[in-house]
Amino acid sequence: MKKSLRQRVLFLIFTFVLVLVLVSVWMSYKNIKETGDEFYYNTASTVAETCRLIIDRDSIQNYVETGERNNSYYETWNKLIDYRNTNEDIERLSVVSFDRNGCHYIFETDLSPQSAFLGDSCDFDAQQQEVRDKLIQGKEVLTIQYDTRMDVYRPLLSSYDMPVGYVVVGLSTVRAKKEQARYILETLLVLIGLTFVVAIIFAWNLSRTVIRPINKLSAAAASYAGTIVEEGQSALQKLKIRTGDEIEQLFHSMQKMETDLLNSASKLLMETWNSNHDSMTGMYNKRYLQEFMGQYVQNKALGVFYFDVDNLKKMNDICGHEQGDAVICGTADFIKKYESSEEAFGFRMGGDEFLLIVSPCPQEHAEELFRTMQNDPERELTPPDSQVNCRISMGFVWSDSGENLEGLVKLADKKMYQDKKSHRE
Repeated sequence: MKKSLRQRVLFLIFTFVLVLVLVSVWMSYKNIKETGDEFYYNTASTVAETCRLIIDRDSIQNYVETGERNNSYYETWNKLIDYRNTNEDIERLSVVSFDRNGCHYIFETDLSPQSAFLGDSCDFDAQQQEVRDKLIQGKEVLTIQYDTRMDVYRPLLSSYDMPVGYVVVGLSTVRAKKEQARYILETLLVLIGLTFVVAIIFAWNLSRTVIRPINKLSAAAASYAGTIVEEGQSALQKLKIRTGDEIEQLFHSMQKMETDLLNSASKLLMETWNSNHDSMTGMYNKRYLQEFMGQYVQNKALGVFYFDVDNLKKMNDICGHEQGDAVICGTADFIKKYESSEEAFGFRMGGDEFLLIVSPCPQEHAEELFRTMQNDPERELTPPDSQVNCRISMGFVWSDSGENLEGLVKLADKKMYQDKKSHRE
């Protein structure tokens, strides 16, 4: 089943808004993540810089080489531990050095059983392995991301600008990720809510200003012919659309087009009717008889009846053409009485001559019809107080096949003159 215009428009808008929401959420997530990473990096850098002020960097190399922990070492270690305890987000605070064999601890503020002490070593982990050469050189500030924390490596340089190790500050990113997730969820819910409200408003406005008028136009067009026949006025003419936009212009254009079509159709019907009918009597004319003969299907039994009005010329000369026209119309009315079926066709041949063709018509029915016409008192057409007597003369032939219809008409005309002649005698 094809989708309606409303469904397709709403689907396109929903798709567009969905893509827009996803892009907005992604951009928001990217922005808040970059902001969070920058915040943690700046915080870690500040912590590392403070630790550098606490540490006697020229003593670091001696601690590494001798492994000796003197009073100065413990004082520095305690300061680092105290400093770590001031910030709950600090997950790691260490002083280390690197060589080809891995990481070597100098200070470690973690006092758990898994803590490392001066001289303890460990291998490079997967993230450290990727920047191993830079860690060994010990001259660059490096940042390494883990699942739940960010480690910032700040180089320690001696008074001779020689690298002696790193201050490593690891800040937990768990709380930040929760905040990011909460922010994204809230943003998503707000956008979905706004989208839902906008979609409802848009759908209502679309239905009121576009869909309903179009449906009304479609319904009016669908019921066009039936409405005119039953009520005399089309649905388009009764319809009212006031949207003030292109749809209203389309509606008025359709009304004008309908009016033009109806006028053209009416004019065409009138011209067609006039070309096939006699204007005075409303019967078919002689021109249409030629068309009728060309379309007639043979092998049908038919009766051909020819009529003529006696003394019509005399009526016109003595009583005037108005009474003569009344006689002609009376003759037409007489013949129309016997056009009892769809297969009966009456023609005015011109002047006072008329023709009636009935087909299919069994012989008994044709003969009975002719006798009824002969005995019909309305056959006498003399107007009251008229000085001229008018009567309908009739001729009749029947054929079982209808072959040579033109010849049958001529034969019926000939028999009509025989009837006219016998009445005069």
